Amino acid sequence: MAHHKDEFTIQRLEDLDRVAQIVGLPVGPRTGPTKRTKEKKEWHVLICFLRATIPRRIVELPFVVRKGCPPGEPDFIMTRGRLQIGLCEVTEATKEHDQKEMTARELSLKTYTMLGEFGGRFKGGAGSPGIAWVTDIVAAIGRKSGKVIFRDSPVPRHLIIYPNSNASLLLGDEVDERDAIDKLRAEIVKHAAVLSEIANGCLVHVLGKHSLCMDALSNLTVLTLSKRIS
Repeated sequence: MAHHKDEFTIQRLEDLDRVAQIVGLPVGPRTGPTKRTKEKKEWHVLICFLRATIPRRIVELPFVVRKGCPPGEPDFIMTRGRLQIGLCEVTEATKEHDQKEMTARELSLKTYTMLGEFGGRFKGGAGSPGIAWVTDIVAAIGRKSGKVIFRDSPVPRHLIIYPNSNASLLLGDEVDERDAIDKLRAEIVKHAAVLSEIANGCLVHVLGKHSLCMDALSNLTVLTLSKRIS
């Protein structure tokens, strides 16, 4: 697998293991000298997406993937020869209070904490995490309105949304996640016209803990994830 900095030739599925190693995965903790970076999180999500889609030939081998230069380019650009074959953007579906709590929880060094103890959502009870999970995803689509990934292009575009919040933590198993995905289907139907206009032909995918929702805005198909990178 030939590569330059931030650019890799993917000829077989196993090449993704090498990419993960070179870019420094796993992503690491939120704090300390080896704390995670935005770039590592983006590579993590892309590699998980490719692990699920390459075996199903949704993404065809071989190709070259390189890190883009936002804001003028999306997070990743995939090419074959001189031809661009895919543009990929990664974004989190989350809430700022949840993110701050996750960092505070790690800094506290407590062996056990309750959700909401450090200012995040769901203090005092689970509430409806599936509904919050869906709301976060729809909000993440809206935040990309007008950004480069949603601009007209002859190249296939992919927005990969990664839920990472107190809501996603409360979806404890695959059954919980599948129930939340059903709620996502229903919410997308309610707002289909608006969301499709925002996405402007870009395919939107949702990478959960157990499942990958492909083409969530048009023909939502659920793929089971067999291997994840922590």
